[in-house]
Amino acid sequence: MPKSAVSIEEAVMSDLQWVSCEQIMPALVLFIDHELPTESEYQVFEFHFQNCPPCLQTMEHERTAIEFMQNLLRNTCTEQAPEGLNERILQQTQMLAGQTQVEFFSQTTITEFSFDGTTSIQVTQEFTQEIRHDFN
Repeated sequence: MPKSAVSIEEAVMSDLQWVSCEQIMPALVLFIDHELPTESEYQVFEFHFQNCPPCLQTMEHERTAIEFMQNLLRNTCTEQAPEGLNERILQQTQMLAGQTQVEFFSQTTITEFSFDGTTSIQVTQEFTQEIRHDFN
């Protein structure tokens, strides 16, 4: 294995380069579930798996475990929803949408500090959104 690794983004931008195992593992499930953002990232992962048997083995193990759980859920969760449930959910959602209040808040914090005769000012502004529902 090459000694120097690049980030996944760097590997995508250039010809395929070595990405470390520590960078591959956090996004392993995204690879298995086909949820990586770009086709280039799939190529980076496949390049890594071709050159790293331990990661390939881990990926195959995880893929098998995920498929097992999906099949288990498919085979055991076969209960039908009560008649009219979808319609009641739709009606309640539409009713709540009419009663929704959205408020936006912003907060600005200014911090001034001095170090070795140099004064620095840090300005932080936070925006939040609050959604309220009135349940009657």
